[in-house]
Amino acid sequence: MATDCRTIALIDCNSFYVSCERLFDLSLRGKAVVVLSNNDGCVVARSKEAKSVPVAMGVPLFQIREHVDAGRVIALSSNYTLYGDLSHRVMSTLAEVAAVQEVYSIDECFLDLTDDSNPERTMAEARARVLHDVGIPTSVGIGQTKTLAKLASDQSKAMPSGVFTMPPPGPLLAEVLRRIPAGDVWGCGPAISKGLAAMGVITALDLARMNVGVMKAAYGVTGVRMIDELRGTRCIAIEDAPAQKKTITVSRSFGTDVSDLEELRAAVCAFAERAGEKLRSDGLAASTMRTWVDHNRFKPDAPACSGACDTSFPIATDLTPELIAAADTAVRRLWRPDGRWKKAGVLLQGLVRSGSRQESFLDAYDRPRMRMLMGALDQLNRRHGKATIASGTRACKRRSNIRPR
Repeated sequence: MATDCRTIALIDCNSFYVSCERLFDLSLRGKAVVVLSNNDGCVVARSKEAKSVPVAMGVPLFQIREHVDAGRVIALSSNYTLYGDLSHRVMSTLAEVAAVQEVYSIDECFLDLTDDSNPERTMAEARARVLHDVGIPTSVGIGQTKTLAKLASDQSKAMPSGVFTMPPPGPLLAEVLRRIPAGDVWGCGPAISKGLAAMGVITALDLARMNVGVMKAAYGVTGVRMIDELRGTRCIAIEDAPAQKKTITVSRSFGTDVSDLEELRAAVCAFAERAGEKLRSDGLAASTMRTWVDHNRFKPDAPACSGACDTSFPIATDLTPELIAAADTAVRRLWRPDGRWKKAGVLLQGLVRSGSRQESFLDAYDRPRMRMLMGALDQLNRRHGKATIASGTRACKRRSNIRPR
């Protein structure tokens, strides 16, 4: 547990997916807009206008179809490539504000501003710069701990300046916490919130004043950390070096069941290609790959044709041709004439740093040359758009409902 006093800021992109869409379609501004999950299943982002309709987060599309058909709500399919690119621009801009940054999610990051003499002014300037350079509106919360900064970020959305600083421990902080439900505290999910309510813990202030022994008996160290963080004791450090990924998955549910071998090959090879891009982006290589297909389990008449095929690579790889060849071979083994598949994907495991893998004199690939080629392809696709250059197998029989996440 760290007890030193810090100044931490949490920057949160406002309605991030919607804000990204509005950058490229000005007609969406000021309107009720929602962004849907893969296959347009449910709502994953809402504008403030959509919240007022009201549209709940996570609600299935069919439940708001009446609003959409009547024009009261605009529903958009998700574009994760766009969101990822704009997130990178936002985080790169904010990285110049402080020496220590933790990218917490696609639309949030923590900054350590302990050595900043005027953190509120610094963050007001940072918000303005992100809006000017990238076009994404943000809100900023500042506090002595990550938990307090996160709560402050929620409060900042109602502030004209878009920045809110939590007071230091004392009467002023107690007054702010009194207005915040305990369920809004970072780490206090629905189950814990329900249990705390049964004990009379309703507000964040109630939680901060809770007996530590009682909390530890009920929810262990995690619960104690929530209390300490609310009291201004830093228990959760900023992680400026994210942990290495253990797996990478690229998958998708198809809009309609796929039964044709060429269509299934095109889809899975696209997933393998995208997986290779993710590996190289993270500086990783995969030792094994699992290719899997899944039938529609909600259709009683669908044949039980789910299956998986594992491939081990002699040398951990990040090369797209090698990944595609393995995926294509696996699909041919898994395909059956009477099969109808709803979902497919690839799972990369045994990830290692690409610079530390064991090489071999018997390698069938000229890896230095292939890495240069992969780097050139990645650069072209980043510059000119996703899949500007794609594998031939991937393009063998494309369908609009087959796209990797």
